[in-house]
Amino acid sequence: MDIELPFKHEDEKNFLNKIHPLIRFLLPFIFVIPFLIIDDVYLVITTIFLVLIINLVFHLHLLRIISKLRALLPFILVITIFIPFYVGNTVIYQLKIGISLNIYKEGLNFALILFFRIIGAAFVFLTFLASLTYSEFIEALTKLRAIPPFFIGSIVIMLHYIPILAKSNRKVLEAQDLRGKNFTSYWQRLKTHAFIMGKNIVHNMERSEILYESLKMRGFSGKITFSSKKIKLADILIVILFLSIIVSLIYFVNLKQIYMEVLKLFIL
Repeated sequence: MDIELPFKHEDEKNFLNKIHPLIRFLLPFIFVIPFLIIDDVYLVITTIFLVLIINLVFHLHLLRIISKLRALLPFILVITIFIPFYVGNTVIYQLKIGISLNIYKEGLNFALILFFRIIGAAFVFLTFLASLTYSEFIEALTKLRAIPPFFIGSIVIMLHYIPILAKSNRKVLEAQDLRGKNFTSYWQRLKTHAFIMGKNIVHNMERSEILYESLKMRGFSGKITFSSKKIKLADILIVILFLSIIVSLIYFVNLKQIYMEVLKLFIL
């Protein structure tokens, strides 16, 4: 399977196209920052449900987003799976696999909350990136005055080469398989993959440097410009609306009680 960036195609139309690209770029931060700061798993789950509804209402290719989220699961599990073994004081279970490993209650709770936080943040960002085209994403970055132009240029080059590197690596590995190269273990395959990627990165860095120098000789100033789009009143109202929803969920809605009542309905 080819690696694709999470952006939509230029000809894909939906209601969110009417919202300014900068607003669509900032909205995931409004959702994610509160539950990264506040230690509340109910807020994380509610935010995921809310963004899921946005996906379904505005037809943002939910299956494609989930497939990309699934690709991140191994990395998220690596981050969280070992926490219950060394964080905490209350032992709830003991594994005996040659050596005794304690599973701590505090560590398990922290690992679950961290897992939901990372999954939630990834889901929110993938959702709103899926509402942007590649050019809209770069346009949103250019509208943020705090980001230097050279940094935006670096992001453009990086995003351009991610699918190229992944496709090149896959072809080399497939060619090795066809020639009878056998990988005795997962780690051997990973080492080979890393070696190929390293060579490709060096080669493409040299190629991008030559490309950049040739563009400068043709008058490229290093700044990326777009036709100006003004932020409308409706865009500001959308930001206020979502801010109001998040503030209400944090300060005025007892999410824990709501989930407990819903759980009682299912149990009874």
